[in-house]
Amino acid sequence: MSSSSDEKSAMEESRLEVMECEKEIQSIKSSLKSLTSSSGGAETSNNSLQVSVHKINARGEDSTTPGTFKVNLSSPIEERTITQLFDPLDPTAEGGIITFEQLETSNALLTIEAFSGADDALVKVGTSAAHDLLPLCQDGEKSSSTVEIAIVSESSGEPVLESKESDEWEDAVDEEKAEDEGAAKEGDAQSPTKEAKLQLPLCTLSVQLEYTPSANDKRDSLYEKLNEVSKRKAAAIEKLRQSAAAVNRAKMAESDEGKGKGGNVVKAGFLNKSKPEAKAVPFWKRWYEKTIGPQSMLWVVGPIAKNYVIFIGCSVFFHYKGDLLALPPPV
Repeated sequence: MSSSSDEKSAMEESRLEVMECEKEIQSIKSSLKSLTSSSGGAETSNNSLQVSVHKINARGEDSTTPGTFKVNLSSPIEERTITQLFDPLDPTAEGGIITFEQLETSNALLTIEAFSGADDALVKVGTSAAHDLLPLCQDGEKSSSTVEIAIVSESSGEPVLESKESDEWEDAVDEEKAEDEGAAKEGDAQSPTKEAKLQLPLCTLSVQLEYTPSANDKRDSLYEKLNEVSKRKAAAIEKLRQSAAAVNRAKMAESDEGKGKGGNVVKAGFLNKSKPEAKAVPFWKRWYEKTIGPQSMLWVVGPIAKNYVIFIGCSVFFHYKGDLLALPPPV
């Protein structure tokens, strides 16, 4: 009984999953229809990316705080300049937000260069690492994210963190490896000291990225989701079919067990019951049915032979007594 209940619960879960996938498919199809009806024009054919700097976290009080930022995009290869921090009271202020259009989201990289000083005498303070924009743009929907980007100096005068690994620690590691392998090695040369250098950032920028997809990006994303949901639905249907087959097998096994224990079974000899004897038909009824009854020969053959009898009788009468029908001779 427990196995049968497990199979029934699995079948119910598969059925619910199929219904959920069907709802998702209908929702995606309706979104595609609405997107097709509303798409059109140059405004929806291009995607866009808006970049703004909201906050500068300097490393120390003596460090130089940049005021101008040049944002470089790899695909398309473009450069925009941010001259001030984003002002929430005036979001459309010039120099506070920049916009890139027609992005190739599959290989777009974002790099920020920081400058200090006046506009006519900018001094480059540092640059950031290249940041991939694909995680932000791959959903096919309008998304906004705040990213912390570190600005690192390109000069060699910045402080560097150094970490050295001692020879004794490396010898201990070599000895452990030799013990695990089961073969001791003699005369191993000591490995040289390794130095790992970590350069501290000058400052950290809180950069807000807002991506607006195009109609084609939305359509591609919806088709990808539709394919994924269709695969899930096919797998759920297959699981449902297997669960239903397992439930049927469990029911057949239970019915076989019931028959073996003498449960609801058909008793032997139920077809050999004696039928009641037919009563003898009276003579007058048999005579009536054979002579003038509705199933008698008279009523079966009479309507068919009536026309033939009339034709033959008229022919014989005209042949032998036709003169009786002749007109009298003229006087």
